[in-house]
Amino acid sequence: MKKLLFMSMFAFVAMCATVSAQEPIFLIDGYMATLDVVKECAKEIESITVVNDRETLSNYEQMWKMKPNALTSVVVITTKASEEQEEVWFVVDEMPKFMGGDLNTFRTWVMQNIRYPEEAMAKRVEGTVVIQFCVGKDGYISENMIKVLESPDKSLSNEVIRVLKSSPQWTPGKQNGELATVCFTIPAAFKLVEDMEVVTFVD
Repeated sequence: MKKLLFMSMFAFVAMCATVSAQEPIFLIDGYMATLDVVKECAKEIESITVVNDRETLSNYEQMWKMKPNALTSVVVITTKASEEQEEVWFVVDEMPKFMGGDLNTFRTWVMQNIRYPEEAMAKRVEGTVVIQFCVGKDGYISENMIKVLESPDKSLSNEVIRVLKSSPQWTPGKQNGELATVCFTIPAAFKLVEDMEVVTFVD
């Protein structure tokens, strides 16, 4: 059965490649992943769901700040290891709120609390840290569900992680009237300009 699922998934990928230049986005147990990562965990795949209805894709596009109709599909993969783990969501009926606001309110708070690491400044390191985090059912950011997706330097990603861990409590999200763990992805750009450190968020 697992072999059949694996073969079916790559048949789908091949089909997408012929239909559109836009590659599908892969989510493994709630986390974004590349096709190479999907291949590596092939033996652990339990189920595959292909999301291609326009309404759901539109929700993903808004959450990830993408252009309308940028997505053709999202491949949601569940592994055996995730069966005992808490279910996570990216889009729910009631999204988590931060200090009464949305993700942009949280971005502002992060920018006010983040500091350019001295180590990175000394090495003149710049670049964008893309990080994924989840707001749990208790409204707090789960430390074991923070994942760095991209980073030019460990000191930069560690600083973003530090700030995320210090986040005040959110109003948790809900799906079908029940509390839900919801994940977000934010890109923070570190830039040195004439001896000044600048941290901004990329749309």
